[in-house]
Amino acid sequence: METKEIAAAIGSIPKHKEELRKAFESLQSYSSALASFTLQWKQLDDYLSSIQSSIEVRFQDLRSLESSVLSHPPAASTVPSEPHPPAEPEKSPRPELRLLCSKMDGKSLRTFLMKHRKDSPVTRDELIGALRSAPDAPALVLDALAGFYPEKQKSAKDNEIQTMRRTCINLLQRVQEMGPEIKESTKEKAKKVAAEWKTKVSADGDNLEGHGFLQLLAAYRLVDEFKVDEVLDVVVLIARRNQTIELCKTLGFDAYIPELIQKLNNNGKQLDAVKYVQAFNLVDKYPLVPLLKSYLKATRKAAQEIRTKGNNSFQHMNDAMVKELGALKSVIKAIEDYGLESEYPRENLQKRITQLEQQKAAEKKRTATDAAAASNSKMQQQKQQQQTNKRPRPLTASTAPTVASYPPPPLVRNHPQLGMSERAPYMGSAGSYGIAGPTPHYHHAGHNLLAASAGLGGLTAPPSSYLYPPDHLVGSGMYDRSLPYGGYSISGLSAPYGPAR
Repeated sequence: METKEIAAAIGSIPKHKEELRKAFESLQSYSSALASFTLQWKQLDDYLSSIQSSIEVRFQDLRSLESSVLSHPPAASTVPSEPHPPAEPEKSPRPELRLLCSKMDGKSLRTFLMKHRKDSPVTRDELIGALRSAPDAPALVLDALAGFYPEKQKSAKDNEIQTMRRTCINLLQRVQEMGPEIKESTKEKAKKVAAEWKTKVSADGDNLEGHGFLQLLAAYRLVDEFKVDEVLDVVVLIARRNQTIELCKTLGFDAYIPELIQKLNNNGKQLDAVKYVQAFNLVDKYPLVPLLKSYLKATRKAAQEIRTKGNNSFQHMNDAMVKELGALKSVIKAIEDYGLESEYPRENLQKRITQLEQQKAAEKKRTATDAAAASNSKMQQQKQQQQTNKRPRPLTASTAPTVASYPPPPLVRNHPQLGMSERAPYMGSAGSYGIAGPTPHYHHAGHNLLAASAGLGGLTAPPSSYLYPPDHLVGSGMYDRSLPYGGYSISGLSAPYGPAR
């Protein structure tokens, strides 16, 4: 039997199962006459669905094997391969997981899976068995997808949103594996959801968005509802993910891979195009080495644009070098993975990597030196500024200290016993210190006596001979007693001698 006949037979299973259900209901009408007839249609339906899923999985394996044989026909001496190991039996789901599915509570099912995400391998293996307990598994999963795009989305990289989207993709994968019959109403609803998701997938968004969209098409068989070019554009966005290759095979995109490779090449994703060329056995049509060289050329051009736009600043130089280094290392890995050493020697690539790494280290060292010099210069400037602030300011009218001024001492005025004139002797008319009258005791001083030092109030202190009597007058009784004048002696100080005895 050819694979087309097998596919047609599998496609007729839902029709035969519906006929069996009607026959079972007819038989059930006689159950009252049979006390031991306790079988329920749900149990029989679960059993038949399990068999159908197993058949579809084996059929997919058969198609993959057939495609591989046609692409690489075995030689005559080739030893026949061992038969494909049988699929592992489904694990019995935990009661709470089965209960949520039987109640058709999609939101709670999604929450339960998110809560137990750390043991996701277990829940993934249990999920198919649990979904078989649901009256309508496709409708249940479709309800759970409501959280893929939350109403209040904080960020595309928010951890909770990431976990929610992975959970939704897990549910879609299980539906795809089950291959259940999808009601027309459920399919129409899924079509609307897919159309909404398509508008939200963008190059700046999360890769899980594109993955979820393609998985939705695969699970609900909606690929024919969209233009091939639109779907390929989403594939280009997430081409780097390994699951995307399998999704392209599931969606039946084998015939459109050349178009996909062209799109990847035009978008500077030649390294991703290499994976699809290898996965779909198109090496003869698309040699790998030219694609790798084209990828390096495009990367160098992009790195140069980064340098130019950043005016060769350290940050932009570093970004450009990191970009080129990553591309070189990826190409070397591709050469190793696909055995291209003979076609594309990697010695020159390795030399370029060494050159870039040395240049990167030198730039980092130079930048560190410049930063240290700038820091030292700034510290010197701050020191100089502090020293400048500590220097005394020049005196001005507002900042000069105030000098205390004192009134001149009282003048010794005329006293009848001294034989002085009406005014002080140093205020005479002959000069500042001229003698006013013909007093014999003072006449020898002359009219042009000048003071020896400056006095207060702009006056010069009188000579000592005017303040003290000649030696021959001392002890005559004229100067041996205090002569108070307003509480002061002639000299302006208290008398140093007591009264004569």
